[in-house]
Amino acid sequence: MMHLWRGVSLMLLVGILILMTVLPATATPRIRAAQVSYLTSRSYPEVAAEFARMRRMGLDTVIFRVFQRPGDRYYPFVHPQREAGVYFATDAAPVVADILGSVTTLAHAAGLKVFAWMTTLSTPLVESDAWCGRRFDPSTGRIVACEALDPFRPEVRQRLATLFEDLARYDIDGVLLQDDLVLRQTEGFSGAALGVCLRETGRMLSPAQLFPETRKDADGKVRISRLGDPFYDWARWKNRNLLQLAAEVRGAARQVRPGLPFALNLPYEVLTAPRHGLAWFSQEFSLALEADFDYLAIMAYHRQMAAELSVSVEEAISRIGILAVSGVNGIRDPAGLLLKLQTRDFVSSQDVTADELRHLMHSTERAGPVSLAFFPYHESLQVMSENVVPNRNEEE
Repeated sequence: MMHLWRGVSLMLLVGILILMTVLPATATPRIRAAQVSYLTSRSYPEVAAEFARMRRMGLDTVIFRVFQRPGDRYYPFVHPQREAGVYFATDAAPVVADILGSVTTLAHAAGLKVFAWMTTLSTPLVESDAWCGRRFDPSTGRIVACEALDPFRPEVRQRLATLFEDLARYDIDGVLLQDDLVLRQTEGFSGAALGVCLRETGRMLSPAQLFPETRKDADGKVRISRLGDPFYDWARWKNRNLLQLAAEVRGAARQVRPGLPFALNLPYEVLTAPRHGLAWFSQEFSLALEADFDYLAIMAYHRQMAAELSVSVEEAISRIGILAVSGVNGIRDPAGLLLKLQTRDFVSSQDVTADELRHLMHSTERAGPVSLAFFPYHESLQVMSENVVPNRNEEE
């Protein structure tokens, strides 16, 4: 009898282990989000009313901008203390106003989760000018300063880690990293970057090796016309360093708030034209998959895509559907693919119609139960609740 019991126990243990390898440990919560870059609300009661409206529309999450860069519009309900900075308490960056706690409380009261939308390499710091990166300028053949922070400087990485620690002290439900965690084609030539490259790869690559040919276009601008053999290895090396920085700020935040979900913003090219995504932004979808983010947020902006690729809006919407299907491949749970859908034309500032938005949402259905975010959120946005699938908790 004892031998029989041991045999049954062994079979049960083997079955459990097999299930653990087949099933995900925890399902990714599916979200339907409003991504907020600006609100017209002039007071906290008006903010609360707007959050309640989002919930009535069938949305369950607000992705709220917590940074203020020069040129960004201030929230009307804020009394700014600085021209640029962040909207939470910290000693690591200028504080425009400490509003995140109040905003989070109001959103939670309305039944919304809050993802803090935060910058990395474009974060306004007192030291931004001294800590900026370097790029190759093909028009002069010289190395010049970038506007963005240098991700290879230890001071930058430590300061950003401190910022995200402070951000995580608030009762937020997640973080969306802004789309500034990129290195463009000619960026990555600071002394710090060259030193890290030499240490990690054994190579000291020059602009002449990476960009052997340039051309002058009719508009007078000098552009790269041919990439050298080592370019894509260099671009992947930059990508790995960017993802390591993302892992560091995520780890810093989770020291304060364990398990805090993180979403990584990625351009649509990483799925539609991977070599371009790697060349232009130093981002590759396959490497992002390995970085173990809770969500990969694809900027699936159909109007932008139509303009950039010279295709019709209808064709761009069809391509968003193809992009969505491609994106769920390799992801443990389709909900981990967060498609950011465009609700306003970035050039004309015209709102996308309700019919066009429904058509866009319908195009993503082939990919399964993906997450969606609507950007930019605005008061005339119409997302009817019957068209927004409930989140996982409501289904259960």
